[in-house]
Amino acid sequence: MVDISKLREFEELNPWWATGEVPSELIGIKRKEYLDQLKANCEKEEIDLISGIRRAGKTTLLYQLIDYLLKERKVPERNILFANCDDIVLKKTFKNIMEIVSTFNASGEGRKYVFLDEVQYFEDWEQQLKNVFDRFRRNVKLIVSGSSAVLSKSKNLYYLTGRFRPLHVYPFSFSEFLHIKKISMQEGKGWEEVYRKYAPLDPDKYLQEYLIYGGFPQIVLEKNPKEKFATAKLYFETILYKDILKLWEIKDVTALEKIGKFMLQNIGQRFSYRKISNGLQINLRTTQNYIDYLSTSFLVYLVEYYAKTSYVQIKKEKKIFTIDNILHTSYFGYENMGALAENTVFVHLLKKGYRPNYWKNKREVDFVVEENGSPLPIEVKYQESITTDDFAGLHSFFNHFKETKEGWLITKNEFGEERVNDGWVIKLIPLWLFLLE
Repeated sequence: MVDISKLREFEELNPWWATGEVPSELIGIKRKEYLDQLKANCEKEEIDLISGIRRAGKTTLLYQLIDYLLKERKVPERNILFANCDDIVLKKTFKNIMEIVSTFNASGEGRKYVFLDEVQYFEDWEQQLKNVFDRFRRNVKLIVSGSSAVLSKSKNLYYLTGRFRPLHVYPFSFSEFLHIKKISMQEGKGWEEVYRKYAPLDPDKYLQEYLIYGGFPQIVLEKNPKEKFATAKLYFETILYKDILKLWEIKDVTALEKIGKFMLQNIGQRFSYRKISNGLQINLRTTQNYIDYLSTSFLVYLVEYYAKTSYVQIKKEKKIFTIDNILHTSYFGYENMGALAENTVFVHLLKKGYRPNYWKNKREVDFVVEENGSPLPIEVKYQESITTDDFAGLHSFFNHFKETKEGWLITKNEFGEERVNDGWVIKLIPLWLFLLE
């Protein structure tokens, strides 16, 4: 028999049961792009599975959706349950997710909305969610969050095939950053219109802060630079010691930290496992495994060479990037603004749904993405002026991949277009403008 009295354990976590509203301090800065996707999906019979690196704002997004359900959808406050799956008392009171949901479903009439934060703290959470969804799909909407490290490592997501919709949350974009700074830059109909409208405002001066301190919500809101850097270091350590150490058998924690910091120091650089192994004097297999763990946690990204065959691709070195610039600058400063600009372009491409590669022969192209069925090369030159030599990588790419229609040169402040032989076009796009696209 269901014991509804157990729900008293949730009173503190669900203040809207008493007040009818979500406390303003829990709502934070609205993430419109993500929130709109969740709003559109809130009545569909599927699980919303929200992932992202620690402190990217997943929990805040859950509260924002709860606020929407209360205020705009007029959902009764007692029909919305928020549960922190890392809560010790919760796990003592309820033995599994099924017991939580079945108890809540029996507590009253009407459609229920169950928010499970950090769902990975329940063992076999994938199968548990499947069982709950199959039983209650018509009357209970499940919205769950989990850390990227755990979700990407999961070998049991197949239990949820056809039952969930993924949503990956990143730190603030540049446009969100500007909104927080109360600088309104509305989207235009194209780069030309946006450039004409906003170039006189000198957006690059705001971009400098974004390049150095990144977009983690708490860090953006913090005004003290020293506190920003201290918080970023804490994030790095938490991912290492709370996520990675829990998920894998780490025999040499010092080696893990050394490799992690090496990767953060060398954003935008090509690397080989053997060179890192030799340089840090760490066993090669250990080096390979630890870099894989760091990548699985989304702390760092490994970008592969652009090639038409996997045979060619796998033989080439990879490039290193990180999820947010402050993970680099908090340890290694911000003298290399070019590397910070390149990393920012990489993350923006990820947010737009691309999976960037890089390309190199005698010349190098920073990124290559697929656009409308053909490769689009992107070169980043965040510097005071552009010279003829800065076009060389793109020219070389054009000559190797004849199907290419155009290339982009991301600049500091130059905007325009260069026409190349054989009809190729190179668009010069200021970084601030590119990030608003």
